[in-house]
Amino acid sequence: MDSISLLEKSSTGDSIYMDLLFNISTEYYYLNKYDLSLKITEKALQLAKQRKDTIAIARAYFYKGDCYEYNQRDSAYYFYHQAEKLYSFKGDKEKEGQTLFKKGYLLFYEGNYLESEIQVSNALKLLQNSKNNQLLYSCYVVMGYNFEKLEEYNNALKYFHLSKTVLDELKKSNVDFEKTNNYTVNYSINIANIYDKKGEYQKSIKELSSVVSPDLKAKWPKDYASVIGNLGYSKMKFGILNGVEKAFRESLQLSKQNNHQNNIMYQLINLGEYYSITKDTASSIHYLKEANALAVKLKAVGEIKSTLKLLSEIDVRNNRLYNQKYISITDSLTKAQRINRNRYARIEYETAVVENENRDLIAENLYVVTGSIAIVLLLVLLIIYRYLQHQKKEIANKRQQQKAEEEIFELLKEYQIKLAQAKELEQNRISKELHDSVMNKLYGVRLQLGMLNEGDTQEVKQKRSGYIDFLQEIEREIRSISHDLHNETFETLFDYKNLLLDIIAQHNQISNTHFSFECEDEFRWDAIDSLVKIAIYRIIQEALRNVIKYAKAKNCRVSLSDGDNKLRLWIEDDGKGFDIALLENGGIGLKNMQERATQLNASFKVMSEIGKGTTIEVVFALK
Repeated sequence: MDSISLLEKSSTGDSIYMDLLFNISTEYYYLNKYDLSLKITEKALQLAKQRKDTIAIARAYFYKGDCYEYNQRDSAYYFYHQAEKLYSFKGDKEKEGQTLFKKGYLLFYEGNYLESEIQVSNALKLLQNSKNNQLLYSCYVVMGYNFEKLEEYNNALKYFHLSKTVLDELKKSNVDFEKTNNYTVNYSINIANIYDKKGEYQKSIKELSSVVSPDLKAKWPKDYASVIGNLGYSKMKFGILNGVEKAFRESLQLSKQNNHQNNIMYQLINLGEYYSITKDTASSIHYLKEANALAVKLKAVGEIKSTLKLLSEIDVRNNRLYNQKYISITDSLTKAQRINRNRYARIEYETAVVENENRDLIAENLYVVTGSIAIVLLLVLLIIYRYLQHQKKEIANKRQQQKAEEEIFELLKEYQIKLAQAKELEQNRISKELHDSVMNKLYGVRLQLGMLNEGDTQEVKQKRSGYIDFLQEIEREIRSISHDLHNETFETLFDYKNLLLDIIAQHNQISNTHFSFECEDEFRWDAIDSLVKIAIYRIIQEALRNVIKYAKAKNCRVSLSDGDNKLRLWIEDDGKGFDIALLENGGIGLKNMQERATQLNASFKVMSEIGKGTTIEVVFALK
């Protein structure tokens, strides 16, 4: 059954399903179907997060790192790092060590040997008591590679020898560790490379000759190609040229058949160097250029440098060009190494295996920890300080808001008092009119009708009819008073709009200018901030005062509108206007209005021309 179909038919809520996801992801990974492996791993990660299973989350991150290892190393490093933190949190030293090794492995192939050394050293520190010999073997080998690249050959030999010790333990446990590769041969190749770097070519020839055999060529052709290529190189450097060219070409052919890119590059370099020794300059340059191009493709910095160095010695005509490239690459590598000079992790590992730790190192650690704690405390204090400043600012804003609300309340209360006084005056006027006019007329009619009630002549009837008509007049007068009372009833709503209408009415009473106010009836004043309300009221108050004092206008219109989350105040008069350019920074009134607008991040514009009036526009942003 297809793996995807199997998933669809499985339950999604148990541990068996989780294990199934990881197993299928592994299956796709070993089939080099990294996209499908990543897709299944992502399902496992989401399920692990839903279940809050930390170990499963860490495992999913580790698997994602594997999926990205060959095409996006930066992403792979990120997911390995996430897995490392979770394994560290759960105290799983072996898994944490495994993720550290993966990070170091990636850094090695990125050419960052110092940082790779630190990561793998940290991994080895965690794996001291581990029984996972395969992982230990890989760690020792990568450590040896790092020291080889850093030209610390004695340390490289030390870790390669440690890898051989672990390899011997693996053979005892009957683990089929050499199913896809001959690790014994790889050990010999690694050791021989170091002997070559140290100039001990006889040791290298002896080590490599011991593993060359027909069985090696039949079972592990890639390893055989590496061995005979390296053996040919050691003989060439030692001065034995007989059979060297044949070995290089055979190694190159086998490497191409197996698509072994690194060995192809090495054999091209070997052939280039061989033809340089045998004075075949054209062939030497040809192979070295081909090797350089492949080294650039593989991002093999050391091999790029070595090919450029050889070309600069052999291709005399282009010597300057190769030297410039060599210097440029060397400078770039030096800068990268300068950034990563910290070798503390390796020191920590090596001292951890010693019973008595160095006292100076303990003191140094103490200083680092103390400094780190001090920095953390400083950061915490800074965060607390910033939090308190924010709270202080918020409290000040709340106080300002409260003050604005109190100011509005006082204004509305003052308006309500005036409204109550006006109502009282109107009620007294109506009461007096009813008493002095209507009541006297009713009393007089009542007396006359009382006297006429005793007679029944035609004349009496006519008088009674007249008084009945008079009663109808009194009825109409009462209706008229009632109608007036209805029409002149004061609006008693205690709201902001009436407050603005009141200030307009006040200025109409004290000025020859006609002031008008326009605002939509459905305007939602309860949604407007109190600070904005106060600013609008004070700006209108100041603006109307300026119109009366300076403008000599016949009309002045105040309008309010909203739209696009903005509140727009427009005050326009047809007065004499003024030249804004001559006003410099404006009068006190204009400054006050502008300051109120600025405090609320509102735009404030004054437009005026002599003889054409003045317009003030204020636009507030609504939250």
